Amino acid sequence: MTYLLQVNIGLLLFYTLYQLVCKQDTHFAWRRGVLLLSIALSFLIPAIDLKLWMENSYPIASISQYYATLALPQIIVHTGDATHGNLWQQLDFLLPPLYLTGVTILAARLFVQLKSICLMIRRLPSKICQGIVVKQLDSHSGPFSFFKWIFVNLHSTDEKELEDILIHENAHAQQLHSVDVILAEVMCIACWMNPFAWLMKKEIKQNLEFLADQKVINAGFDMKRYQYHLLAMTCNKPQQTLFNSFNLSNLKKRIIMMKKEKNNRKGHIKYAFFTIPALALLIAGNSSCSSKNAEKEEKKVQTETTAPEKKTEQVPTATPALDQEVFAVVEQMPEYPGGLPELMKFLNKNIKYPPQAKENNIQGKVIVQFVINKDGTPCEFNVIQSISPELDEEALRVLKQMPKWKPGMQKGQKVRVKFTVPVSFKLF
Repeated sequence: MTYLLQVNIGLLLFYTLYQLVCKQDTHFAWRRGVLLLSIALSFLIPAIDLKLWMENSYPIASISQYYATLALPQIIVHTGDATHGNLWQQLDFLLPPLYLTGVTILAARLFVQLKSICLMIRRLPSKICQGIVVKQLDSHSGPFSFFKWIFVNLHSTDEKELEDILIHENAHAQQLHSVDVILAEVMCIACWMNPFAWLMKKEIKQNLEFLADQKVINAGFDMKRYQYHLLAMTCNKPQQTLFNSFNLSNLKKRIIMMKKEKNNRKGHIKYAFFTIPALALLIAGNSSCSSKNAEKEEKKVQTETTAPEKKTEQVPTATPALDQEVFAVVEQMPEYPGGLPELMKFLNKNIKYPPQAKENNIQGKVIVQFVINKDGTPCEFNVIQSISPELDEEALRVLKQMPKWKPGMQKGQKVRVKFTVPVSFKLF
């Protein structure tokens, strides 16, 4: 679910950038590349494991850990029952079945559509028109194409209209626009809960129509006659979403784009920079998530000096700084036994809403900071944001019961690391 969340955030980000950067120009082939790249990067970047790279890059790890702490998952305690503030964990039993149900329904729909097209390809007779092989429709639906196959009702189409249709649909076939359509369908199946996935699909199909229209106009056909032809075809029955349909909506936008003055070739330069902001943000976000998953921890700390500990054995390679310093971020962060999910379960099980605070309708966030010693023992607990004595004491009481952690490591040595846990008390 975390991966899917990152994918959907990526689609939202790329769709927004597309609207800001590419929406109004006439570089349709470049726009097609940007849309396909946006989908690919949205799915690929969250799948990249940056753990090893981050472990070998201490400054990067420090930055990502700092920003990761800005969105610490909270323990939300309400009316005597503690639950995770993380939405995905709150709906742990609901979201996966709901998501898989939607995926199953949409995948079945895609399968039915593909089967229907295959049956049409096998059933319908073929005829060569103007050097192009055409499948002859026996219905009054509008012309459409799927990969190399072009479907036209020859009985209801005159010669002049047929020439426009064949050039338009042949553009879809030659440029393999059906690949884009299938990819958009798969994206919507995987991210069906995300409205931006459906908006991205709409932009993909609309841009493919712009490309095909451009091919007709560049072939020397009269633009006004072609537009009237499109207008006349809109009354035909719409085809399935997998088809590249000749009369696909949005007709008004298609006519506007035909009339629009072509952008300067130098406008291509902006496409070279299109993905840089989105790519940087996705990698930064993925770095933070990779760091949190790899370390199973979130922290928000500041460096301070404490008294040196007694040594039971000499470690020649250790420096006084490593012995004395309490680190904000280290190369290998401390880890609760079993990771962050187990820490959440532990707190969820043990924290209770204090009756007096409940009676007085006291709510708020208690933030507790503590240090993980070199032997893994949590110590030096400190409330850095207080709400009330009752809520502060309850948060401290449970956190002090935590077992030993796996200690943090810096330059091959165990070190002391301090970080923060926020506990939100809410009455519902």
